[in-house]
Amino acid sequence: MDAPEHRLPSGTSGLAAGFVAPPVGTGADKVDVSRLVQMLWRQKWLILGLTAVLWLPAVLLINAMTPLYSSSAVVVIDPHPNRVINIPSVSEPMGIYLDTVNTEVEILRSRDLAARVVEALNLGQEPEYAAPTNKPGLFSPLMEEGRTLLTEVTAMLPESLAVLLTPPPRPVAPTGSPQDREADRLTEAFQKNLRISPGVQSRAIRITVEAKDPQLAARAANAVADAYLAIQVEAKRKATQNASEWLQSRLDELRQDMTATGRAAVEAMRSETGMVKGRDAPLVNEEMSALNAQLAEARTAHANAQARLRQLQSVRPGNPELLTGNDIGGDPLITTLRQRQAALNAQLAELRAQYGDRHPALNRPTAELRELNATLATEVDRVVRSLRGEVEQQVAKIQDLSRRLEGLRAESFDTLQADVRLRDLQRQADASDDNYRRAVTRLKETQVLQALEMTPDVRIVSAAAVPGGPVGPGKAVLAGLAAVVCGAIATGVALVRTMRQRGVYSSHQVEALLGLPAVGIVPLLGRAKRSARADDDPYSNTGGGDFAEAVWRLCARLHLVRTGAEPASVKGGEVVMLTSSVSGEGKTTLAVALSAFLADTGRRVVIVDCDTRRPAVHRLLGGVRPPKGLTDLLEGDATLDQVLHIDDRRRVSVIAAGRPVDRPQILLGSKAMLSLLVELAERYDVVVLDTPPVLSVSDALILAPLADRVLYVVRWARTASSLASAGIKQVRQVGGRIGGAVLSMVNAREHANLEYGARPPSGRSYRLRRIA
Repeated sequence: MDAPEHRLPSGTSGLAAGFVAPPVGTGADKVDVSRLVQMLWRQKWLILGLTAVLWLPAVLLINAMTPLYSSSAVVVIDPHPNRVINIPSVSEPMGIYLDTVNTEVEILRSRDLAARVVEALNLGQEPEYAAPTNKPGLFSPLMEEGRTLLTEVTAMLPESLAVLLTPPPRPVAPTGSPQDREADRLTEAFQKNLRISPGVQSRAIRITVEAKDPQLAARAANAVADAYLAIQVEAKRKATQNASEWLQSRLDELRQDMTATGRAAVEAMRSETGMVKGRDAPLVNEEMSALNAQLAEARTAHANAQARLRQLQSVRPGNPELLTGNDIGGDPLITTLRQRQAALNAQLAELRAQYGDRHPALNRPTAELRELNATLATEVDRVVRSLRGEVEQQVAKIQDLSRRLEGLRAESFDTLQADVRLRDLQRQADASDDNYRRAVTRLKETQVLQALEMTPDVRIVSAAAVPGGPVGPGKAVLAGLAAVVCGAIATGVALVRTMRQRGVYSSHQVEALLGLPAVGIVPLLGRAKRSARADDDPYSNTGGGDFAEAVWRLCARLHLVRTGAEPASVKGGEVVMLTSSVSGEGKTTLAVALSAFLADTGRRVVIVDCDTRRPAVHRLLGGVRPPKGLTDLLEGDATLDQVLHIDDRRRVSVIAAGRPVDRPQILLGSKAMLSLLVELAERYDVVVLDTPPVLSVSDALILAPLADRVLYVVRWARTASSLASAGIKQVRQVGGRIGGAVLSMVNAREHANLEYGARPPSGRSYRLRRIA
């Protein structure tokens, strides 16, 4: 028998075709702020609780912190010379520069100054600077054993792995005496509490010390300022003392040097060489200087005359425009001729532009210009002859001066050598006298400076006072910051917890992730309702409550309820198959409830338990397992009337699963199963097939093409969307017509928060008034 064609009436499939899932493409990765806030609002109690759990220990720890006090002293760089006597100091006063302020800041931060303050204040006796007790830690023996074991293991490994796993060496113990180590420890501890802050574009430097004792903070800040001034005074005094000692040791050497190279030695050498000194130099040198000056003037005049001569010789009679220069232009006649020549050239240019080159008006100016050029050439020849005579005179003068200069040069060679030696001796004598006088003067000045009191280049403008209140830690600020951090951690935990939830939580997710319309949302049926079959049947629409309302709405949306608007031409029943991805999703419960509700509306309903491995329909209906069922019918061991059982209370016909078989897939895919469905569709209005999970066995995939409509059941907040998508894909691949997805076992209150962001009113039953 052929399989019945899909008899879903026109218009009834509009639910599946009209519901379009929200886009999952370009806009799917955008952050929906409103839904994010809604998600965090649902986790508000977790966030508040976790924040309180983390914040309370932090507050206790903040309250246990010891308050810190801060005191500051201010010094200003103020260099000024000693006004008692006008004697320059050995060490120059510091300048007012940016690098000067930075240098002094580093001196204030130096270890030597900190060590002086530690010694002056005897900080080792202060409680907050007391030496810590070196008690072994609780896990120290365990760590030593682990270190020894790791060392033994690495010794047996290859060298490449041993290098990576070898524990780091123990820190080297500090060397030196216990007193030195204690002093170093106190110095480092004090430097951690010392703050040096230079002023912004000023010469002021602020010295700040933090301590648990307010009086100690003030004393330490003042001690740093005093030690800084003392270091400056000591540096000046030591520099003056060193200079005085050095000058005293140099006086004897300077005295001997002055005696050996004095002025007497200079005069003795002058009389020995017989050198006669002119006004500024020896006479021979003065005469040579005069000849050199005359020779330079003669050469300059000769060069100028030659240059003018070459310039005039380069002039061609036909090109008198080359006559340029001051010397040529200085001749009055040539200047007049040049002016006339320029005027004629301008006149010819104007006439050519007006009449052309062959006009008769150009003849007269052209002839006049030729005569003028001839006259100009004659004058140039005259000037050339005059310049040639001048050049010859300058050559003769240069030759004469050169001969006289060569004679004087030979004569002054010996005199020059003697003068060099005499000048060198004179310089030595002058330097020796000057050095000795300076040394004696400076020695006396330094001796006077030693007797005076040294003045530092800085002064204290504000001494440190005992602070009136602590500066830290800011407990209110820290508590607020701790609350923010704890809240952020709690929010992150809530987000991670939410992101790790793999289930489907709302109809929006059903449509967006699975690509199916959410045709129903069925709340969780509690154990109390399941056991109350005697008084109120949970599978009946008269039972009331959320479950009954949800199943009723599911029947209405699937158009399974008979209405007056239904056409009379509709023939045969509809085969509806229920399946899911995995077991435990409430599929069988929903199938039984759906059958019971349709039977109460007057529909002829039969439910077939196709899960031969784990049959559960008979158990949910409250009866014992029948001796014969679906497998017996398909194998030919029973007839349809023998396996059909009527549930009198619900008026539902039931075909149980039957006895277990080894390979139920063969029976479900046989022609006998197809014939059974055709016969049931002729007898009943609705045939409900309860099938095993799709991802567990292949039974549902075999029956899916035979059903008119497949309802895919997804357990709320439990079934992963990936599993549901995989099951839906397999059903579609075999040709199953999926009419929609049903969210089952929904927690009504939490789902209300997911859909609307608010819980339903307490004390009233929640009814699913909105599906999509």
